[in-house]
Amino acid sequence: MATLGEEFQTILKEIDNARLDTNHLEAAYLKLLTFDSKFEEYLKHKESAYNKLSQLYCKQNKPQLVFHIMKTHDFSGFNQTRAAKIMRQMIDQVAQLESTIELQVEMCQFLIDQCARDKKNYLKHKMQIRLATLYNEQEKFTQGIEIIDKIVGEVRKADDKHLLLEIYLIESKLHFGQTNLAKAKASLTAARACSNTIYCPPHVQAEIDMMAGILYAEERDYRTSYSYFYEAFEAFNNLEDKRALSTLKYMLLCKIMIGATDEVKQILTGKYGLKYAGRNLEAMKAISNSNQKKSLIEFTKVLDEFREEIEGDKVMKLHIKQLYEVLLEMNLFQVIQPYSKVQIDYITQRMQIDVEIIQRKLSELILDKKIDGTLDQGDDCLILFDTIKHDNLYQHSLSLINNLNGVVDKLFDRVKVK
Repeated sequence: MATLGEEFQTILKEIDNARLDTNHLEAAYLKLLTFDSKFEEYLKHKESAYNKLSQLYCKQNKPQLVFHIMKTHDFSGFNQTRAAKIMRQMIDQVAQLESTIELQVEMCQFLIDQCARDKKNYLKHKMQIRLATLYNEQEKFTQGIEIIDKIVGEVRKADDKHLLLEIYLIESKLHFGQTNLAKAKASLTAARACSNTIYCPPHVQAEIDMMAGILYAEERDYRTSYSYFYEAFEAFNNLEDKRALSTLKYMLLCKIMIGATDEVKQILTGKYGLKYAGRNLEAMKAISNSNQKKSLIEFTKVLDEFREEIEGDKVMKLHIKQLYEVLLEMNLFQVIQPYSKVQIDYITQRMQIDVEIIQRKLSELILDKKIDGTLDQGDDCLILFDTIKHDNLYQHSLSLINNLNGVVDKLFDRVKVK
């Protein structure tokens, strides 16, 4: 085993002595990284230094400096696989910080180029999948699908089922982002087929179940959706994965959408409701209560109060919007039902909603033939028609009378003959 040189030992002591002095610690790490040696003992300390320095920069909220190291260091002494692993760990650490997606994209693209140059196809494919995942978070769905289309053929040829599973799963998410439900379901089915032929890690199986729940919810099959969300939640909860909270919210959302208010209360007061208590679950409770009361005014107040919790979640935002439309329609019918002619201003005052929203919804209901009426733009009012239901009772009565007359006439004729 090679012995560490005196200078190298001195730097290690500097690092040890500078634990509480971040400036000296940074300088010592950078000095250590300048050593060029292929001895394993040196390389172990250098690898640790890259990792620790990245952690230090992330703690200081300076992720750009992590990328600077990645770009400016040639990782001399390390083989290509080990160097790529170190860079991937750097991206992992930056990913722990908020608002770093753009930087992560740059870092992924840099590492993909490195892997392409060094012909490291497996790592290149892994980073391309990660880049597609980042594009999904940025809602750049077309760019994400373009990446997947490029690599899916190569991975199929290699028959790497684990990579194919990851590819199909992110492909499903990207198609869902484009509201292409048919393709999203097809990709998820392909992911399930792959997962059945290999060992599927619990967190990946949970992702599959979560995506299945999202797709069933999109089809308004909330009961089936709930069962998938429940499976995903149990896995994420056991793994202490932060996605457990989102999945629990979706479980509650399914119960709200089918009007199971009592079950919502049971979940919120149960052990999981207490474990994940906070603003997100408070929002779900408030949504459930306002939905139970069928009060659009209260529901709107809840949306304003918990805007961040709702708007920040694409799945929640989609279904809460649908719930809002249902309540809006229901409350509109209650207001206009007693009248044959009603002013738009009166409706807006009663419902406390902007006139543009009322006019849009009324026009939609008239076009869908849910309201038999018309909007009078001149008088700014809604005119409801008295729909006359035509039935065949009168015609049937006439026919019956004529038949009876015929019978009576025949009876009379017979009596007359006798």
